[in-house]
Amino acid sequence: MGRLRVSVVIPAYNEARSLDEIIANCKALCDEVIVVDDGSTDNTSAVSRKNGAKVIQFKKNRGLVKATQRGLEAANGNIIITMDGDGQHAPSDIPKLIKPLTEGRAEVALGVRDEIPYRSERMINALTNLRVECSDSGTGFRAIKADVAKRMKLHGTCLCGTFVLEAHKCGARIAEIPVQMRPRTYGKRKIRTRHVRQIFYVLKDLVFGH
Repeated sequence: MGRLRVSVVIPAYNEARSLDEIIANCKALCDEVIVVDDGSTDNTSAVSRKNGAKVIQFKKNRGLVKATQRGLEAANGNIIITMDGDGQHAPSDIPKLIKPLTEGRAEVALGVRDEIPYRSERMINALTNLRVECSDSGTGFRAIKADVAKRMKLHGTCLCGTFVLEAHKCGARIAEIPVQMRPRTYGKRKIRTRHVRQIFYVLKDLVFGH
């Protein structure tokens, strides 16, 4: 078996000010960094290329789901990390996130936050637990074995709940790893109105599949 390779996929929309540090720290730990520029109006793509990331650039904003799916499809690693582009996830947590996968204990590892900040996210998490036991089905910081990632069909208005349910549908065992969340340095967190619609996608998955 060849050397284990790790890819990082970062969906990003107008995150140019955060990405230089994120990419540098990820490159020190991983083999490949892919930034999916989701129709940004700032210089997200230019900053990412300058710092050595592979860039996939959407001409128009297509949303987190499609950006993440495209990144998973393009990744070359045996293990793929997904993380946000706003600097709240610490690349230093990557080694412990991939450990359950390299030890053969899981195919997906979720980076669990200390708390789930929004009531809508907590509701989604409660619904997800009707099928899959997990503490944080809405985390954006994950490790996935590539053979599972390539079979996943992401859907919804975001990935809360549906990512875990899709991984479970693909036969993945899921591990949970506590991770640190850092305050966002630039910009503002978007209002989570999409969670209301996401609840219906989670319910559909639970009742009908997709």
